[in-house]
Amino acid sequence: MAAPDPVRRGAAALSVVFGAALWGTTGVAQEMGVPEAAPATVAVVRTVFGGAALIVAAVAINGGAAVVDVLRRGRGVLVLAAIAMGAFQFGYLSAIRATGVALAVLVAIGSAPIWTGVYALIRGERPSWRWAAATALSLVAAALLLLPGEDTEVDPTGVLLGLGAGLAYASYAITSKHLLDRGVAGIPVMGVAILGGGLLLSPAVLFRDVGWVVTPVGIASALWLSLIAAGLSYMAFVWGLARLPTPTVTTLTLTEPLVATLLAVALLGERLRGLPLLGAALLMVGLLLASTERPERGVIPRSRDAAAGDA
Repeated sequence: MAAPDPVRRGAAALSVVFGAALWGTTGVAQEMGVPEAAPATVAVVRTVFGGAALIVAAVAINGGAAVVDVLRRGRGVLVLAAIAMGAFQFGYLSAIRATGVALAVLVAIGSAPIWTGVYALIRGERPSWRWAAATALSLVAAALLLLPGEDTEVDPTGVLLGLGAGLAYASYAITSKHLLDRGVAGIPVMGVAILGGGLLLSPAVLFRDVGWVVTPVGIASALWLSLIAAGLSYMAFVWGLARLPTPTVTTLTLTEPLVATLLAVALLGERLRGLPLLGAALLMVGLLLASTERPERGVIPRSRDAAAGDA
């Protein structure tokens, strides 16, 4: 087999980093653009329009038969993926509102590989030392974040919402991976699951004010959150995923919490001190350990890349 083209690999790596960086803008886009909007309504707008954009892209790239194939072969698994995606979006955006962008992203993204490993343990797979170490660090970090203290303004509800979001994302990744193992194309799976999650959340607009959607800032925020931070980001990610080894891709996605944290500090003035700072650092170390796991040696399947697929 010929050696991979370094230029092509470099472009693929930049594509993954670009997609992950766009994910990292989600929290700041919500908190700067529509701070008055209920997270549930933001989740609906993001998933409905983002999922629809991905389906349009899937039809343009793979043809309408690819979407029909997902619907035909997905059945109950696709419903579970949509439920998990809806729960993830609601928990993720609610955690951001409750406890800040930087910490919410770290808790949600940092806990997802741990929850994925727990699922693997339930199936009888043996954990690796990296997964065990990452889990221990994450548990200690969660305990530090939930402890009351004078040097912390962390909202425990936000931390719990972040943990729930991580669990929901792990569930979405595993159910989507089941479809991808059947040979279904990645972008249609993402589009249908994300749109389905949005439709399941859509009753929230009946009980929350959605007037923000028709304001100039609200329209700009909605377009960014759905078309850029969801649609374009996943397409860039999938393009890079198809051309790089999975461990490389998983490590490159650490760009997401890094970008989210930097933006939160620079644009929102967020600061972590004392126990929250220590907890965030432990979460980052745990996430790094989990993300550099060799797939054949651990219990942690792909997280974001599992859901995206080898398109």
